[in-house]
Amino acid sequence: MNKKMLTYGLLVGGAVGAATALLYAPLSGRELRNQMKESKDEWIKIANEFKENAYELKDSVSKLSQDGTEIIKELATDVKTAVEEWQNEIEPTKTAMQKEIKNIQSTIAELESKLQAGKETIRPS
Repeated sequence: MNKKMLTYGLLVGGAVGAATALLYAPLSGRELRNQMKESKDEWIKIANEFKENAYELKDSVSKLSQDGTEIIKELATDVKTAVEEWQNEIEPTKTAMQKEIKNIQSTIAELESKLQAGKETIRPS
């Protein structure tokens, strides 16, 4: 959503709401005009405060966005470093396990061939 359009929408909505409330108030024309003159300064003050708050909100959102971007970059770097360290730490274990698996496979193949040879010698001819 466009921030500028939101701000304009809030300002126009507030002005229309205030005008509607004033027009439907049970006052005579003269009393209404006097009340509008008296409350003009208050409305200007409210509009200025709203404007200041909108600028502060914009600045806060901008800073939060920048901070969030920095935090995400740092987090990504930390995760990448941790994964690399973990991979380096497990490399010797990984290599040893692969060697052990090859030995086990070799032993199984050897036992299967001995078992086959043993079955052939036991069979009656």
